[in-house]
Amino acid sequence: MSFFWPDPDRRRRALPLFWHSRVESRRRKGIVDVASDDTGMVSVVLWDLPGTATPIAKPLSMFRALGRATPRVLAASRRIDGLRPKHPHLYLACGGTLPHARAKGVTARLVRARIEASAVDIFTIATNDFSATLAEHDGFRPTGELAVTPDTVLRGMLLSV
Repeated sequence: MSFFWPDPDRRRRALPLFWHSRVESRRRKGIVDVASDDTGMVSVVLWDLPGTATPIAKPLSMFRALGRATPRVLAASRRIDGLRPKHPHLYLACGGTLPHARAKGVTARLVRARIEASAVDIFTIATNDFSATLAEHDGFRPTGELAVTPDTVLRGMLLSV
C-alpha cells in the first residue's frame, strides 16, 4: 500500500475508500474471506475467480482513494496483469488485517483454507521480501519480477495444485 500512498497520513485516510471499493467488487464477482474476533471483523482476503477480471464496483470510491496516484497506479496495474498466468487460476488480489490482530496468523489461516479448497492454480503478487517469503512458505514459487519504481519490485508467485 505504500506504493499507492507513500505518505502514511494520506494512506490512513485513503484505505477505507480503497477497501470499500475492493471488497464490494469481490462481493459482486469474486470471493471475500473474512475473519473475526470478539471485537468484530479483523481480516479480509479478496480473490478473483479463475478466468475473470473483477471490475471496480465503486469507481468513485477507488478514484477518491487513489487521488493523484490514479494514473501511476493504473499504469502499474496493467503491467502487473502481465505477470499473471495465461491459464485459469484463482487470484489472491489482496488481504489486510487490523493492527491489533496482526502477527497472529489470522490472514494466513484464511489464505491456507482457500488454498486447501482450490482445485486450480493460485496466483498472487508479492509486494515485498516479507510477503514473498510468506508465499514461498505456503508453496508459491516466483514466476517473474516487475520493477514499478527503483525501490519497489513486485514478484509474481504461483502455487500449482
